[in-house]
Amino acid sequence: MIEDSLSRRYSKALFELARESEQEESIGEQLAMFLSASTESRLGAVLSNPGFALDSRKKILLQVAKTLQLSSVTEHFLSLLLDRDRLAFIPAIIASYRHLVNQAKGRIDAKVTAAEPLGSMVIQRLRDSLRRLSGKDVILQEEADPELIGGLVVEFQGKIYDGSVRTQLEKMKQRIARGF
Repeated sequence: MIEDSLSRRYSKALFELARESEQEESIGEQLAMFLSASTESRLGAVLSNPGFALDSRKKILLQVAKTLQLSSVTEHFLSLLLDRDRLAFIPAIIASYRHLVNQAKGRIDAKVTAAEPLGSMVIQRLRDSLRRLSGKDVILQEEADPELIGGLVVEFQGKIYDGSVRTQLEKMKQRIARGF
């Protein structure tokens, strides 16, 4: 709860700064690059380790920012998070920030999960259907989960539409157990 509140507050402040400099998209990408770099290495552990002096951690952060060619806005934002011991909130901040950017650009996120990767035509048809429902451009994230057996699970506008074979079989099992 507190993490969500803090993440929204930080992401909103960053979004306002990014909007002023017309860098909404690029700053979001830069945050994602930093998160990827920090999770794929020991960087995250080093930056969040209070055993290292804050000055040392800040020097490391600034060097990483320079290496990743992050903008000054992103660099200062990450530095602020480090100062306030909030780097652990970056995944939630990125999600909230992405939501703000999409909202400003008239887009909406959706996620589709299928038993196996869907073809590009199916993805496009699904995207078009969701666009008609929402009236907004849809950014569709695709995942594969073989345990679904077949069908789709679509997460869209805070709702989950589950048309998977796994769920249908589970419902049948429950009806049989209740005696129809």
